[in-house]
Amino acid sequence: MKTTTTISNIAEALLEASNIAILTHIQPDGDALGSSLALMLMLRRMGKNARVFCQDAVPASLKFLPRWEEVSIPDEASLEADIVIALDASDEGRLGSCFDMIKTAKKSIQIDHHATNSLFADYNLVDSSVAATGMLVFRLAKELGASIDKDIATYLYTAISSDTGNFCFPSVTDETFDQMAELMRAGLDISTNAQKLHLLKGLGNIRMTGSALSSLKIKAAGRLSSMCLLKEDFVKNDARIEEADGIVNLGLYIHGVEAAYLATETACGIKFNLRCLKPYDVSIVAQQFGGGGHMLAAGCTIKSSMDKALESMDKAMEEMLKA
Repeated sequence: MKTTTTISNIAEALLEASNIAILTHIQPDGDALGSSLALMLMLRRMGKNARVFCQDAVPASLKFLPRWEEVSIPDEASLEADIVIALDASDEGRLGSCFDMIKTAKKSIQIDHHATNSLFADYNLVDSSVAATGMLVFRLAKELGASIDKDIATYLYTAISSDTGNFCFPSVTDETFDQMAELMRAGLDISTNAQKLHLLKGLGNIRMTGSALSSLKIKAAGRLSSMCLLKEDFVKNDARIEEADGIVNLGLYIHGVEAAYLATETACGIKFNLRCLKPYDVSIVAQQFGGGGHMLAAGCTIKSSMDKALESMDKAMEEMLKA
């Protein structure tokens, strides 16, 4: 039976366990990796055998994080875990091949902040009022009595800053800055890490940005912007799929635009990154196509041709803007 749980109950379970497997979602972002590595290091310093697993490789943009190379794909040893805990994954599909570990786990737990979460673990802590899963991991650190040092502070800063758009999103609260203040007292070098996380871009990302902007269209009487990227764009620009991350946000920088999407051609279909301004909710649009996410940032994949996928998404986004 699936059930909801609390931070204190999760802390109690982790304190009783010896071997802990930490899972995060495919195409991991800053919140996914920052939260997972922070929890891993906390648990190791408490004498636990803790490892992080992810189906996909760590993107180059996050390889400034200490111990990034310790993120592994599932192996036989991972099946010996007392507890399997998933972080920042809104549903089973987001875990990819790692979901098999949830299905066979002696005890499975998840911590997440997506309102669309499917409550797939045995014990689920989902709080959509917080800006990032990293904020929940911070609370867990307090419950565990774990000390926060410079490395853990770097992980949690990466988690929180990534999912708040460098503290620009409406999800930011006073608690967000209370946590950040404590991370700085623990030794966080916010200037250096902000530069690595938000300012420095790979050449592939810059080239893909140019390709996306060349496809920019304004629709719905100036209220909707769209961009698309084809497989050939990645070949031409010698870029990886993760080097398109963040490009969708540019569509909201245009005066009058209230919603934006980036459509990317992949082997699995047309991947959509969706963004909007309040009071709209793109997570509802994403759910129509089997995806999910947050009110102002969500995603989904449509298995069809690019033209048909764009037509479907235009219709759904325009309906959202009429509501």
